[in-house]
Formats: sequence, structure tokens, C-alpha cells
Amino acid sequence: MDKTTGAPQHRDATVRHLRDAAASRVESTSLRSVAREIGMSPTGLKKFLMGTAPYSPTVRRLRRWYLQYAALPAAEVSYQHASAALVVLVHDLSPEPRREVADCVLECLARGYDASERSRPAWVTDLRAEYGTAR
Repeated sequence: MDKTTGAPQHRDATVRHLRDAAASRVESTSLRSVAREIGMSPTGLKKFLMGTAPYSPTVRRLRRWYLQYAALPAAEVSYQHASAALVVLVHDLSPEPRREVADCVLECLARGYDASERSRPAWVTDLRAEYGTAR
């Protein structure tokens, strides 16, 4: 939680997750190719991987890159992946609408799992609790 606003610190967790995903992609390809995919310089990517806090435009590029290149194609979706995807979808909304929209998206996912007679992933409940919308 952010001590000043009381809101969850989704941005920090997402930046950590984006950093981990970029580092993993660099290990399997190269720094230059990943920097090109993201739309940043190899030096900028290297600094980001070393822990430098990215500027807002860089975070937006990293989020777009993540959705296109780094999301797991066939593996089970983890809490971190679901959280990162949700943050990308609601990032430019103000806090109250962000919570409401996140709740709506998560509720639709929960209904989809119920309709397909599959058990809901734990991250659905966990994210609803994190966004303060669990019922």
C-alpha cells in the first residue's frame, strides 16, 4: 500500500515484473534485440535491468512490449502475469474508476470460468482483494 494514498502499489510490482520479464528475454535472445523490441536504446535497457527507475513513457513501452513479446503463450497464467495485464488495461484511469473497472474485468473472468465449469484461478480472488473489490 502507498502510505500517502492508501492505494496498492501496483506500479512498483509491475515494474519489477517487467524488469524480470525483460531480463529473461535478454537471456534467451540478446540485449540489442530486446531493446529494439521495446523501442529503447540498449544502454537504456541495460540501466533499467540494473534497477534504474524508468520514466513514464518507458513504462508504457515496456507494458506494450510485454503484451506482445513476453507474456507466456501456453503456460498457466501466474498472479504476476495477471496483475501486469490488468495494470496495463487500467493504468490511465483515476483511482476510483480504476478499481471499478478492475473489479468488472475480474468479475467477468470469474463468470467465464464458472460458465466453462473450470475452477477460478486463485489470482482472480487475490487481485480482487488487492484492488479492494473482493466480495
